[in-house]
Amino acid sequence: MTTQPVVTLEEPRVRRRPADVALDYGLYAALVALIVYFSVASPYFWTQANLLNIGLAVSLNGIMAAAMTVALIAGQLDLSIGACLALSAVITAMAIQDLQLPALVAVLLAVGAALVVGLLNSALVIQVGINSIIVTIAVALTVRGVAQILTDGQAVAITDLSLQRFVNSRPLGIPTPLILLVVVFAVLFVLLQYTRTGWHVYAVGGNVIAAIRNGVAAKRIYFGVFLLTAGAAGLCGALSAGRAASGGPFFGATTEFDVLTAVLLGGVGLSGGAGRIERTLAGVLLIGVLNNGLTLLSVDTYVQATVRGAVFLLAVVLGAIAAKRMTR
Repeated sequence: MTTQPVVTLEEPRVRRRPADVALDYGLYAALVALIVYFSVASPYFWTQANLLNIGLAVSLNGIMAAAMTVALIAGQLDLSIGACLALSAVITAMAIQDLQLPALVAVLLAVGAALVVGLLNSALVIQVGINSIIVTIAVALTVRGVAQILTDGQAVAITDLSLQRFVNSRPLGIPTPLILLVVVFAVLFVLLQYTRTGWHVYAVGGNVIAAIRNGVAAKRIYFGVFLLTAGAAGLCGALSAGRAASGGPFFGATTEFDVLTAVLLGGVGLSGGAGRIERTLAGVLLIGVLNNGLTLLSVDTYVQATVRGAVFLLAVVLGAIAAKRMTR
């Protein structure tokens, strides 16, 4: 009697194309290359003080980029975060300066106002069914206009410096906004990778109809991501007011593009359903290193603006490539 050979089924190994490998690891390679180059080009770059300055410089945009990553994975885009930041900064300044409220109360009022903007965005997207890009652009124009009306187009100075002292504090030598950045990324990383809610975010962004058929509450996810982006912008607006000891309607004028650049550089496509938040952090750091290095090398401001524009264009291209990779 002969025995039959045991047949094992193994998944075929898919050979990854060089382009896929480059897209997956190119961001990290570029970040390392920039760090090495600026460390050689400037003796001031690789110092503890300068590295902390980079972290401080990217902290607020980084917090908003983390929130935007979650929104984009869910298939939504919030372009009102810059205006929301400005309104929150104005409310913080007016609450402290004009109403003589404690700094903590002022920050809570600012975040609350930002959450109202998030509620408006979510209602228009979910209930009315308007595309999130159109909605948030219209809301941004309205919100920034409200900030200008409240201040008559002028910045509101804050003479009570308690909030500024908090923002500029350095527990264990680390700037407070940088600590908040790390906390936000850590919390959202756990949310996306290890919770049912995170799975639902990916599912809704990948195929909303299939997600709904599998019992995912898509509207609840959309509601949550708009509150997340608005809340992050509100917090950053309050912190911006504390850092500058003032709040004005012009705050956050290019925030949407800076944040979107970091997120798209991280490989999060505009179509949703894919992306990793740690790659967004790498995109945030790359932009911070680039800006800091160019400044240390005394590169002309118009050249720096050109470089930032080119990086944004590259980020858009990478976002489009990421979307195509999802459909193949």
